[in-house]
Amino acid sequence: MIVLVLDPAACTGYCLIKTDANSADIYDYGYLDVDTSSNYQGDHCIDLMQRVSEIVKKHNVEHIAIEDYFFSQRFASGSNVNAAYRTALHILACQLKIPYTILNISAWKTFVAGRSIPTKEQKKKWGATPAKKLFIQQALWERWKFRFPNHSLSSKTGKPVTFKFDIVDVVAQGVYFSGLILGIKNISLSVASPPDVIFKKYNKKQFIYP
Repeated sequence: MIVLVLDPAACTGYCLIKTDANSADIYDYGYLDVDTSSNYQGDHCIDLMQRVSEIVKKHNVEHIAIEDYFFSQRFASGSNVNAAYRTALHILACQLKIPYTILNISAWKTFVAGRSIPTKEQKKKWGATPAKKLFIQQALWERWKFRFPNHSLSSKTGKPVTFKFDIVDVVAQGVYFSGLILGIKNISLSVASPPDVIFKKYNKKQFIYP
């Protein structure tokens, strides 16, 4: 079975998993920058639906997993947009007659990292906001030996840009879906990690591999 995992946002992370009864291999990942040039959120959703539909058809996707959304009382900015993206993907899955699973945020983080929030030490080391992403990256390395490059490739220029951490999250969600929901213990990441690149502005707030 081919599973497409999605972390919906203006930058939507995705990964593709090939599963059988005993193993799950994350064989592709990336991100989709939604075209938000229109004044209408409906156009943004249509763009995302069209691009996800292309991935589904290209890879013969049989199941879709979509991260749920948590509405924070402290941070309400963008909530309606993120909810709209998720609803659009639910509609798309139904239109394509593909079953989908909604992934609980706290559950997938706890499964992958043993906790749903970074520790005080991690927040002190990386900063409160970066730590929310980096503690997941650290857990994927320590528990599964999944290594990520320090860059992504720009969808516009094809050149290296600062790494999109949406990819780390969606791979972690793929691990959760494979390990807990499907009950598969043998989970691998076969995407080759390219060599790191040297940026003029070195970002110290990143997880450094041993």
